[in-house]
Amino acid sequence: RAKLCRCRVQLDVEEVVRDSAGRMVTWTGLGFARVRDGAGLTFRVDNVPYPMDYELLLRYEPESAEDWEAVVSVSSRVLPTSSRCGNLLPSEQMYREILPHSQRYVLLSRPFCFEPSTPYEVTMRLQRAGVTQRHPGAFILIDSLVLLPRVSELPGFHGAEAAARQEELERYQCLEVFRMAPPHPLAQACARLVCSVSALMHGGALPCQCDPQGSHSSECQVQGGQCECKPHVIGRRCDHCAPGSYGFGPLGCSPCTCSPEGSVSQLCDRVSGQCRCQPGTVGRQCDQCQPGHWGFPACRPCQCNGHAEECDPQTGTCLHCRDHTSGRHCERCQDGYYGNPVLGSGQQCRPCPCPGYPGTRHYHGSTCHADDETHHIVCICAPGYAGE
Repeated sequence: RAKLCRCRVQLDVEEVVRDSAGRMVTWTGLGFARVRDGAGLTFRVDNVPYPMDYELLLRYEPESAEDWEAVVSVSSRVLPTSSRCGNLLPSEQMYREILPHSQRYVLLSRPFCFEPSTPYEVTMRLQRAGVTQRHPGAFILIDSLVLLPRVSELPGFHGAEAAARQEELERYQCLEVFRMAPPHPLAQACARLVCSVSALMHGGALPCQCDPQGSHSSECQVQGGQCECKPHVIGRRCDHCAPGSYGFGPLGCSPCTCSPEGSVSQLCDRVSGQCRCQPGTVGRQCDQCQPGHWGFPACRPCQCNGHAEECDPQTGTCLHCRDHTSGRHCERCQDGYYGNPVLGSGQQCRPCPCPGYPGTRHYHGSTCHADDETHHIVCICAPGYAGE
């Protein structure tokens, strides 16, 4: 089989990666493309190994119990040159297919002839079936577009001498196993036949090409060529980080560990590991409040009466109160000062005249306050001193 790896996204599409805990992983790449009702996708096909007819199979997963439909076109801007596909014009071939909500893939009604070294575009518009009104809140998850070769065209799979091979392929449903993701284990008879199909399509066996940084060795599985990957590394060649990890290197990749409360998703930058933060959160893992806020994940502004910008990120206690203030919210004057520093009071902390001022030789007080009735300053003297 040949799965199309490159997908150019059009209109309202976003990538979705689901947590696989407790459920089977049903996507085959970095995640689903979440396509809005009436929007579309364009797949670019330029890696076909052998000129022949291929069945087109679309893997999907509905988000609701309603059927969808796909309007699909296959086109090429280049004239075909192979003897197999050369008699076909590169004009668009249209398909209209129903995507039942009870299924997870649909095989398009007609094959298409693809050839190597020719770029193709498979464009599809996806919409709910049987309705004319598009719904902005309706989505379908698209996993991949798959090319399934019509092996009867390959040498050794047509003619009288190949009847036994063809019969075995059909009896054990060797090709049907690739329709679902992930595919079921191959029967022993299928393993031999599928290996033959692959060798015929690719002109022999293919090298493993295991990435020296991402794989444990240069050896790969005989069927499929999957290399043995280091932690959090994926790909047939073990050459990139798995979704939700970053920092591809000799030790593999590291988990993103994005905060579920503070980040937009569990995906992070593949190089730096920076998660995408919700408004008001910062940090590589989006697990901290932005400066001037506290109480993650319910971040709220520091309340410091204008005398400090930052507070303790866990308790909200103001840090580095200015203007001779102190307290959790910089709401009172330091010892040796009097006044009302609360925001909006119109007052500030002034030095106690006892009789000098704090920090001078003649200051002999410990603190002071203004008498509520006379508004005179009442000094509390330091030990060994008395007032008049």
